[in-house]
Amino acid sequence: MTNGETSSTGRELPLRGAVNARDLGGLRTVDGRQVRRMRVLRSDLLTGLDAGDVAFLLGECGLRTIVDLRAPDETVTDGTGSIVDTVATYRNLHVYGASRVRLDLTEVAPDSSLFDRYREYLEHSGENIAAVLRLLATSGHLPALIHCAAGKDRTGVVVALLLAVVGVRTDDIIADYAATTPNLAALRARGPRPDNRVPAWVFAAEATTMRQFLTHLDTEYGGPAAWATGAGLDRATQRRLADSLLCD
Repeated sequence: MTNGETSSTGRELPLRGAVNARDLGGLRTVDGRQVRRMRVLRSDLLTGLDAGDVAFLLGECGLRTIVDLRAPDETVTDGTGSIVDTVATYRNLHVYGASRVRLDLTEVAPDSSLFDRYREYLEHSGENIAAVLRLLATSGHLPALIHCAAGKDRTGVVVALLLAVVGVRTDDIIADYAATTPNLAALRARGPRPDNRVPAWVFAAEATTMRQFLTHLDTEYGGPAAWATGAGLDRATQRRLADSLLCD
């Protein structure tokens, strides 16, 4: 993958009821390893999954755990989908910024940016993000699927931190984030009616945004491992996470 590449060819999940779902398998680490196939999946809302989708995730993917990053009231209003009743573990760990409100449902400053919100996630939701990574490092919880409403912002940040902590290359993390771009039209068509007060940047998934976020992680926290340690994920757990996700 090259800088700014948005392709996720071979990693998309063939789900009819989700429009932004893919496998993290195949992404490369700085030491030459790669993420195992079908260990961690990422997606948008799961309420539209049909019986075939559920059968694929349980059978072909062996799904055991679902991590839902939405607010508790979102899970009530929008639902969770029938699949949560079929997996061994369902965990709702809300990732939020200062306002605690989903970006596309609130009025935000037109001169702000997704990076500003992602920085808030680190500041306000570090404990919950660390809890997600700790869960994935615990025996018996993989394969797992991480999702929010669009699978773009909250999921994008948690997945980026997961990948960074286990040593995935910066360019691969950025490319995986930007791979949402071809799905944005479908996400907007399926989501709430667009609000003209919400600026266009809210609906983007630009490679430059994730690069800025990862640079911030290095300059302000000393890198992903140091951030994770500060958030409560000790180095031994970080090593277990890498051992579970990576292969030669």
